Amino acid sequence: MTTASDQTYLLKMAQNSVLGVPTEYDAYGVITEAFILHKTPRDRYTIFPQLFIPWNPDDVLDARGSLPDFGLGCYSPTFPYVRLQGGVEVKRAIPFMRQLPPTHIVSQDQDVRNSFHVCRFQAEDQAKAAVKGGLLPNKPLLWLVFVGPYFTVIELGPFTTAQLTTRGHKPNQSGDFAESMLISMKKHSEPIARDVYLLGTPDAATKLEYFITTTSVFLPAHA
Repeated sequence: MTTASDQTYLLKMAQNSVLGVPTEYDAYGVITEAFILHKTPRDRYTIFPQLFIPWNPDDVLDARGSLPDFGLGCYSPTFPYVRLQGGVEVKRAIPFMRQLPPTHIVSQDQDVRNSFHVCRFQAEDQAKAAVKGGLLPNKPLLWLVFVGPYFTVIELGPFTTAQLTTRGHKPNQSGDFAESMLISMKKHSEPIARDVYLLGTPDAATKLEYFITTTSVFLPAHA
């Protein structure tokens, strides 16, 4: 668990990450530091930035895939050589975040709701690809979605056979028709308000620790 000093350090970094006209890449620094501060012992997990996960792992000529901004997991001596416990999708901070407003206000903002809503389909495709490639088991999974230094936790899976063949973020013609229609309906549904956490606060540290601890059961050492 992080200390009060760690949280002060992260909060200052979070403030600096939203200055100017930030892109999603400006949030990478504070997010990486947050994961490092929870990385005790050192071999607790490995951080994999921009990890490419093939959509069709059995087709070496298929260049389609998913690219979580971060994957958390470990190296494995056996195929697929990287095992995950979860992933992270990041979007740029929204201008009103420059003052680091309280999380209960951020959670009600329509732009934030929309970002989380869109990111869910990206995260779902990433998780599906990881399941098909053997990086994750087909079980209930957790994914983190950030908008700047603010994040929420999204629950995904387990996936049916139809769901595993169907992409949501970038639809594929080979996907299941009924599942494609269901995804389309979900995309056009009203985004919901979610619990939101700000890096550098005690609530965020607790939630991040919960995410790491809960998903660690998927790593080989815990199998």
